[in-house]
Amino acid sequence: MSVKADNVAHLASDGGALLCTALAVGLFLILVRAHLQLLAPSTHRAEEFQLTMQMEEPPVPQPPTPPAAAPRKPVQRRILPQVKPVDPEPVLNEAPAAEPAPAIAAPAAESAPAVVSDPDLNAQYAAELRTNIDRRTTPPDTVQYRLQHPSGEVRVRFTVTRGGEPQAVSLQRSSGYPLLDSTALNIVSSGHYAPMGPKVFVGEMQHVFVVTIEFRPQMRAAL
Repeated sequence: MSVKADNVAHLASDGGALLCTALAVGLFLILVRAHLQLLAPSTHRAEEFQLTMQMEEPPVPQPPTPPAAAPRKPVQRRILPQVKPVDPEPVLNEAPAAEPAPAIAAPAAESAPAVVSDPDLNAQYAAELRTNIDRRTTPPDTVQYRLQHPSGEVRVRFTVTRGGEPQAVSLQRSSGYPLLDSTALNIVSSGHYAPMGPKVFVGEMQHVFVVTIEFRPQMRAAL
């Protein structure tokens, strides 16, 4: 019984020792953890403060970027073609050039006076045409004229060249009788008129006239 009591006492002492050791380890862990918790906030606040200070630092000004230089345009050089002198071709059997004769100043010719038309000569030529037409104006020798005896005036337009030839004979105003109209046209176109003088209608190659032929009992022509 004493041996069992000793064993129990020994076990109890060992158990108490283990319990004390466990309590001591647990207390130590609790103290270490509390110490760590006290250190952690200060470290975190120091880091936050350090980060805050770094963010509030003003940015370092960057030097201005120099403007980009404008691209230089390539200089175009104009290359002129080289012209080689060409030797003149030989001329065979070329006669020597004659020396120009000295110019002899001709005496100034007197300017010829300008020729102008003479109104009196123009009127005289027109009167000659009227006389020519009046001398050849006769009534038509037909049975129709002898039966009807028509009368009236025929106005004829015609052109006379400088040589006296009649051209472009046309009827300008009718008498109302085709027989009288055709007779008047035939009288004018069959005429042979005098040539125009140098002072008659100067500067004109031809001149236009209008004549009125009257078929009356007395038979006369008016120009």
